[in-house]
Amino acid sequence: MTKIVIVDDHEALREGLAALLGAHGLQIVGAAGNVAAGIDLVTVADPDVAIVDIRLPDGSGIELCRDLLALRPDLGVMLYTGDADAELLYDGLDSGARGYALKAGSMDELVGAIERVAAGGSYVDPRLDRILLSPRATSSVPQLSPREREIMHLMAEGLTAEKIGEQISVSVETVRTHVRNVIRKLQARNRVHAIALALERGEIALGTVDDIDAR
Repeated sequence: MTKIVIVDDHEALREGLAALLGAHGLQIVGAAGNVAAGIDLVTVADPDVAIVDIRLPDGSGIELCRDLLALRPDLGVMLYTGDADAELLYDGLDSGARGYALKAGSMDELVGAIERVAAGGSYVDPRLDRILLSPRATSSVPQLSPREREIMHLMAEGLTAEKIGEQISVSVETVRTHVRNVIRKLQARNRVHAIALALERGEIALGTVDDIDAR
């Protein structure tokens, strides 16, 4: 069962979210209302995913994300906010968060996003497409190679670098090298941003790998 912690300064939201996620089969192992308590909670509870509000009373959830990943590099951090702000989104993706969800989304969307992040994948709320796909983010860039498209497709489907390496019979480091090259080519801020750009440009699609190869 996926273990979740919630870091949000609104007590009613924390309690309501915990109850709803628990009803969807997720295990809530703790909740905190500020940055300091969030760090302590993650250290003690050892969750799979941390849902972190961006605006906290004693600091930024984005900085908290960086601090948490310094302690637990394997932790799936999902930033959870009511702000559809471009700079916050870019800063959030730069922080290493694997998920970025808006509070305007449905509970089913949030559960799906959590499960994707817990499995090693990435998620950005589709309501943010207008930001990720803006001229700033989608300037003219080189085309991806067939291998790069294959790897980004599998990553978009939620596979980890380890699983991708097993599936296409290459080393994990080779997979990571291809991902770094894609990020550079697409002028992306990180792999989540690169996936969004590759989808928009038509380099990859959420279908079968054969579909991608046949393009």
